[in-house]
Amino acid sequence: MEKFKISDDILDFAIENEIKAYKLYTNLAAKMDNPEMAGVFEKFAVEEKDHRKQLEDIKKSKTFHVNDKQVADLKIANYTVAVEPTGDMNYQATLVLAMKKEKKAFLLYTNLAALAEDVTIKQLFQSLAQQEAKHKLRFELEYDEVILKDN
Repeated sequence: MEKFKISDDILDFAIENEIKAYKLYTNLAAKMDNPEMAGVFEKFAVEEKDHRKQLEDIKKSKTFHVNDKQVADLKIANYTVAVEPTGDMNYQATLVLAMKKEKKAFLLYTNLAALAEDVTIKQLFQSLAQQEAKHKLRFELEYDEVILKDN
């Protein structure tokens, strides 16, 4: 993991990751045949955009309000093979990609929280980790209901 010296560097890094997540979910939404999952990806794109705004606001104001609610983990993502995005991804591969991306985002924010010395920044990253866990749970539930149900 890259080392950061000041909190603005950490926030900039996190903002860049939220921009990448927004682009990924926007692209996946456009490729979905299933309108419900297209809507889910669009909703997550908006949430990633909101995360970016939260991070930018915190960078400006240096304040953050804590939400420490824990999210369940079905751990389905732990047992799937990583996939790379392609133009012809099937539904299962798209869900796996989304689960893996959310798991990585969760781990990133968890690790950044552990590195943060500033309590406000630590709480921010813990909160963002829980939001990413919520996203992963949504994809795991869909995978369980659609993919594992058929097997």
